[in-house]
Amino acid sequence: MIFSFSLETTAGSTVTTNGQTTASTLPGQTTLSTVSGQSTQSTTDTTTKKCDEMPAIDEQTARQITVSPTDLPESEKVSFQPISPNGVSFPSNETTPTITVNFGKPAEVQSVVLPRDKTPNANVEQFEVTFYSPDGQKINQQPVKSTVSPANDTKTPASLNSEDIPSDKPVSRIDIKIVNTTDDQSPKGVILDIKACTEISSSEFQTIYGIKQFFFLYINFL
Repeated sequence: MIFSFSLETTAGSTVTTNGQTTASTLPGQTTLSTVSGQSTQSTTDTTTKKCDEMPAIDEQTARQITVSPTDLPESEKVSFQPISPNGVSFPSNETTPTITVNFGKPAEVQSVVLPRDKTPNANVEQFEVTFYSPDGQKINQQPVKSTVSPANDTKTPASLNSEDIPSDKPVSRIDIKIVNTTDDQSPKGVILDIKACTEISSSEFQTIYGIKQFFFLYINFL
């Protein structure tokens, strides 16, 4: 039996026409083919990508940031975004502020960097981070220290080593404490370049799985 059928899903399915049908699924899933009424099934061993890495600090998240010991107005907090041309500069008496980032949806953090070459007079030399799980518990009991940014090298920012980041655990909050600056002054030009992964939602997974099951039954019925 020869038929023509087309299917497209959010998982990136391919099209089947002219008597040959191929359903391409998420990596690591089943591929189905039908040629002249005969169906075959094969499985690949490719590892499934479970999240997309993206900047974690957008305007909405930036507005929800809290700063201690003295908080800032929301109009200033938006400058923590990595796209800000100026960043956030602290008063002269605030030399070691703590910046608390709350994620609206728990995410798997992949990197934390405080750049020095994106904003004027950026001077963060080193910071330390505490990660919190969605239930409010500390993931790391002791703060994790970043690398040190050399005073004369703005292209080498302070950042967390990848092995110090719980990248496989959902994080709902991050406390970033600036511990040193390159000129021993209060932090200036601070922007937060945080990359995180958001997981595929259960509804998205169920939609993809349902389409695959329907297609499998459809082919076998023919």
